[in-house]
Amino acid sequence: MNKNENRSGFVGPFILVGIGILFLLNNLGLVQVNFWQLASTLWPVVLIGIGLDMLIGRRSTTGSLLALLVTAIFLVGGAIFVGVDPVTTNRGEVTEIRYAPGIVQEADIHISASTGRLTVGTLGESGVLVAGTVRLAGNEEVREESSEEGGKAVYRLSSEGMGVVGVAGNDSLWDLRINAEVPSNLDINTGAGEAELNLERARLTSLKVEMGVGAMTITLPRSGTFSGEINGGIGKLVIRVPESLAVRLHVDTGIGQVQVNGDFNQSGENVYLSAAAQESGERATLNISSGIGQVVIENVAGE
Repeated sequence: MNKNENRSGFVGPFILVGIGILFLLNNLGLVQVNFWQLASTLWPVVLIGIGLDMLIGRRSTTGSLLALLVTAIFLVGGAIFVGVDPVTTNRGEVTEIRYAPGIVQEADIHISASTGRLTVGTLGESGVLVAGTVRLAGNEEVREESSEEGGKAVYRLSSEGMGVVGVAGNDSLWDLRINAEVPSNLDINTGAGEAELNLERARLTSLKVEMGVGAMTITLPRSGTFSGEINGGIGKLVIRVPESLAVRLHVDTGIGQVQVNGDFNQSGENVYLSAAAQESGERATLNISSGIGQVVIENVAGE
């Protein structure tokens, strides 16, 4: 029997040890690590390392060491460059966001956050449609476009340039508020990172959300007959439904699971009705899809 036939490679144990070391250093406060964004950037290196280990690592000790060396160089170098940063990190400049078109009857609001953390809430200031701050990392710049015609305002907020992914303490931060009184078509796109959308007070006519890699929590409006589409990529998606909202949810998952907490009635395959929707003919409708990860649907008590 060939002694090398059942040889185990070094790449897998190296990756596990490396992840453990990062967690330990992070817990000790020696480095700061955003693991979601680090994983979203460096996962191809893991595939390359495993592939090299299978191709040449199991043939000989020399091949296994070579596969380990190549993987280590890319993982350690990549982690230092985009994923791990000392606790003393310089932050980017803060851009004040304030779009005040005056009194309008409806609005289209488009927000595209490529990396970092995004929070969206509501504001009650008359005449102001969007306000907040954006602090970008890397070589990104804020881009704003707006127009008004026939009582309708259109606003687009995005970034352009090369962002920094996964550098803890220097991630991009988007802290925004939208007008709670103006009926709005809201379109939000996120790349890699975390997002929290608190739309409980918003007046929506439609909602479209595209999530890339990371985690997102969406609190839906307390009332309304809007329609929407939420597409999750890789990660965890939490949909919080106020008890007063009549909504029909159609959930479709790829590789993952759906967890339903609260007073919902399953109506057909992958269709859930809130308690308020079971008593009302008029309801909001949402189509929710997820690629890889978990979808959580839960009730939230109204004020």
